Amino acid sequence: MSKNQLKKITLAELLRRKEQMLESKKIKKTGTLYVKSLDGTITIEGPDSALAKESQEMEGGDAYLVYQCMVEPDLKSKELHEAFSCVEPMEIVEKIFDVGEIPQIAMECLKLSGYVDGVKMVDDLKKS
Repeated sequence: MSKNQLKKITLAELLRRKEQMLESKKIKKTGTLYVKSLDGTITIEGPDSALAKESQEMEGGDAYLVYQCMVEPDLKSKELHEAFSCVEPMEIVEKIFDVGEIPQIAMECLKLSGYVDGVKMVDDLKKS
């Protein structure tokens, strides 16, 4: 957004946008990512606040977040787990993706829900 487009949000503006804001929160945001190791795309969705918090508090949270937020292909497929000889369902994440891709995919999931890059300092926007 350019510095000429910055608009101060007022109480009246929030009230005017109320319905739109509440409706947009009900819709899960999805995105398509290109994954180099697969040479193809996957579809992810943004986590809700409980899932985001849970994943951040646990060891292996990035893999857990990827496992939970991946829409297509379905990482929860029993057929997929059997084909890759997974003892535990979440093992599929490390068997499919390169180790460095997992945190990148997790970060993109968080971005969809506004946990990353959702706000910026106005001074930073004016400099760019």
